[in-house]
Order: sequence, then C-alpha cells, then structure tokens
Amino acid sequence: MTQKMEKKLIKQLALPLSFRNVKNHSNFILNKVNEVALSLIDEFNDIQKFKKKFNFPVLILYGPTGSGKTHLAHIYKEITDSKFIKKFSNIDLNEAKLGKSFIFDDFDKVEYLNENLFFHFFNEIFVNSGSLLITTSKPPNEINFSLSDLESRINSCISAKIELPDDDFLFSILIKELSDKKIFLNDKHCLYIIKRIKRNYKSISLFAETLDIMSLEKKTKITLKQIKEVLNIIEA
Repeated sequence: MTQKMEKKLIKQLALPLSFRNVKNHSNFILNKVNEVALSLIDEFNDIQKFKKKFNFPVLILYGPTGSGKTHLAHIYKEITDSKFIKKFSNIDLNEAKLGKSFIFDDFDKVEYLNENLFFHFFNEIFVNSGSLLITTSKPPNEINFSLSDLESRINSCISAKIELPDDDFLFSILIKELSDKKIFLNDKHCLYIIKRIKRNYKSISLFAETLDIMSLEKKTKITLKQIKEVLNIIEA
C-alpha cells in the first residue's frame, strides 16, 4: 500500500460508518459489497411479498469464502428463527410440510445430496409458505445437478453476489470488532493490521478476540509488538 493510499484510508476513518441494527442484537456494517444482499434479506423477511415478486420463496447468496455469506445467514436466523440444515434428510422434508424456514449454508460443498428428496423439499417450501436461504461459493448456474428439474428450479431463484471486503470495508469491520471489545487503536496500527491480515470476516473477528484476551492478560496498553504477536498466532 502506498503512502498516498494510507493517507486516503486514514482520511476516510473520519467519515461516519453505516450500521444496520438487526433486531437489537448486533450492528451490521453496510457497504457496496453487501448492500444488495442485505436489501434482499430485508425483503425476504416478508416471504409472501417476496414470493409474489420473485416467484419462489428462495434466496441464494453466493461469493468467495470469507465474503460474509454465513454472517448474513446468521442475521437472517436472528430475524426469522430459521433452521440451519446440517445434514439434509427426511426430517427437513417433514418440517417443510409444516411451513418451517431453512438456511442451507455452503450448499455447494455438500458431499452428497439426495436430489429427488431435495426437489420434493423445495416444492413443500413453495406450497407451505416456508422459506429457504442458500449460501454457496459458486453462482447457481455453476452448480452441477443430476436432476434437471432441480437445476431448473435453483436457476429460477433470485440470487445475489457478495464480494470480498475492500480496504475501506475491511477497515470498518476491524474498527467495529475492536470497539465492541472497548479496544481503540490508532490509525497507523489499524493500517498495519489490514495490510497483513487475511481479507475476510473470520480473520478480523479472530484477531480482535485474540488481542482482547492478550490485553486482558497483560493489563498493559496495546503495542505494535502485541499486534504482531496476535497476527502470528492467528496465521499459525
């Protein structure tokens, strides 16, 4: 990162961050990389209107690992009390008949999926006013299915892509995670961190948590040396 870019980022820190309060549980940072997906999740809360607008009560979020898909899925769970599908089975099909809402995280990474059963499950979601949020690293049209009817249904659903966080967004996430733990670092320390940390939500969260534990143990002001130690720990 050049000195000019560093100055630009520091200047942007003075700008107000955009937060979304989710059912009074957490603040979620809005940014161009997630605003479309979050807007669709807002619409997804009223499943009947969503179904009328987009035909199917299914929303697919896709993007690279670390882009925040699972984080958005947990936000949706907070709002709707949906069930995370851990291992798809007849139990899920039966609950779909009762109008249950579901979240299928990392859909494209499932080792085996009974496609006929899932197709029936999909139909029950549609008929019984349930909903299904799917997250995947691949766009829907790049997921391979043996059952053509299921492939057609999945590709008919509305989907939104989420990108990896850019520097501005990564900076905002870092500040949010640290401030939640009452940790306030100077601009240069924050820049040092984002230039070296993996560019995803999980790494930022793990960094803040580890730094918090270390600072409580040492009971001293956080130094660059401690920051380096934490970066080495989470990268190990």
